[in-house]
Formats: sequence, C-alpha cells, structure tokens
Amino acid sequence: MNRQALKKTSATAAIAIVVSAGMAFSVSAATDSPQAASASASVPKESLATKNKLLAERQQKIEHEALEAVTGTQHALMALQTNDTKKATALLQDVSGKLGILLAKYPKIDLISANVEAEVDDFDSDSAQVQKMVDQADTLLRGHKVQDARYLLDELVSEARITTTSIPLGTYPAAIKEAAKLIDQGKTEEAKEALYAVLSLLDKTTEIMPLPVLKAEALLTAASELEHKSDLKKETSRDEILKLTDAAKEKLKLAEILGYGAKEDYKPLYDAIDGIKDVIHTQKAAATWDKLKNALSAFKNKIIHTGK
Repeated sequence: MNRQALKKTSATAAIAIVVSAGMAFSVSAATDSPQAASASASVPKESLATKNKLLAERQQKIEHEALEAVTGTQHALMALQTNDTKKATALLQDVSGKLGILLAKYPKIDLISANVEAEVDDFDSDSAQVQKMVDQADTLLRGHKVQDARYLLDELVSEARITTTSIPLGTYPAAIKEAAKLIDQGKTEEAKEALYAVLSLLDKTTEIMPLPVLKAEALLTAASELEHKSDLKKETSRDEILKLTDAAKEKLKLAEILGYGAKEDYKPLYDAIDGIKDVIHTQKAAATWDKLKNALSAFKNKIIHTGK
C-alpha cells in the first residue's frame, strides 16, 4: 500500500468516528428506545449502566465547537467528493469559526476533546472457573497449540475501553485554512487530500478500565455506606457489610486472574478488606475504610492506563 493510500485509510477511520460522534451525547436516552433495547438485548444491564456512567463522566469534557468542527470537516470532504465546492467552502469557513472560538477559550491547551465512545466486554464468571480456563490455555500453549489457546484467551476480557477523540489546536486550524485555500484555487483533488490529512491529525486515546475492579469499588462503596444506616440493626448491617466485602474480594480475585495488574498489587487490597471485618461499627471503622479507599484508588491509578 502506498503512502497516499495509507493516508486515506487513516482519514477514513477518522471519518467513521465522526459519523457516530453525535450518538455519544445521547446514549442514556437512546437505550430507552425499542430499537436500542433490541440491539442491546444481549448486553448485561450492569454493563450498560457502567458504560453509560463512564460516558456521562467524560461527556462533560466534550466541547461542542470541537465536535462541530470535526463534523464540519467531514461534511466538507463529502461535499468535495460530489464536486460541490461552494458548500465545502462554506462548511470550512464555519469550521474555522468554531476553531477560532476554541483558540480564544483555550489559548494554552493543545488537545480539545471532540468525541467520546465506549466499548464494554463483560466476562463475568467466578474466579475458580476463570483459573481453569487460564490453566487450560497455558497447557495449550505449552503444547504449541497457539491458535487454540488464542481462541480461549480471547474470551478472558472484562473491561471498558473509553476512547476520546481530540482536535490538536496547534495544527488543525492552519490545515483547515490551507484546504480552503486549495478549493479557492480550483485545486479540488489537492483539497480532498488536504482534508484527508486534516482528519488524520485527530488524536485518539483509549482508557482501559477493568470491570471487575470497578464492580469491586461499587460493592465496597455500598458496604461503607451501610456503616451509617440508622434503620438497620447492627447485626443485620454487619452481615450485609461482610457479604458485600466478600463479593468485592471475589471481583478483585477475578481481576487478578485475568491479569489486570501484578499479583503483588492485590495483597494490600485483600489485607485492607480483611481488616474491615474486625472494626465494623467501632471507632476504628472510619479510618479503616479510608485506608481501603486510598489503597483502591492507588491501585486503580496504577492499572488503568491510556494508550493510543
């Protein structure tokens, strides 16, 4: 494949991002429709809720001018593909206006978020069963049955992948002006190539977040809140807290077996969870919960990573 073809392939991928960009702002609403319900019938409700929560948190950072600038660039390219240079020029003028607003608002920031998407693979099983699968894959690999092991290992994923697409303000505005200049000069083909190149400038980063760890965090949060429930008897509350902490520990064991982080990363968490049992409804409870919260936060910061 030549260099020009590679550029177009990259830009085509960028265009595909833009096509679905508007959907990211209405995930929660869209899942209420019959069509969405049918499409997501096989997605566990818990996973869908996690996906919506993660998207909602990140959508607050999306700049509408950035989304509109990327969408406008895509539409300008589509207009050029039908030889509608007048429409393409108008669209690029609007894009330049949106970029001007962003430059004025964020003069010292290079990357501005334009879109966010989420994918979720929720492999939820007990840790003992997953360990058997890992051992089976290991046996297959030692027997040089790499492809059989690969198919088995492909199942062993339980994570949310949050992809953010951003505009590089240091290069994008000038590139848009150059494309508009080429249209004005009647160089339509060159303008197309320039817009492909512009779209390839978009920056994509993906956060990988292990679902068992997120689920463990939710369980531990629920457990800590029970400490302050005044409408529950202490013995009932204690039993519920222990159930929730045991469930959280099981989720962490699942994350460990799936390879999210090193084994030694989990011991402080297990120890902190075990420490809760001895201090429920005592004066030491608050400090112990804080210790567990801090340990979990440090652990998440270590294993949740961002990649291109």
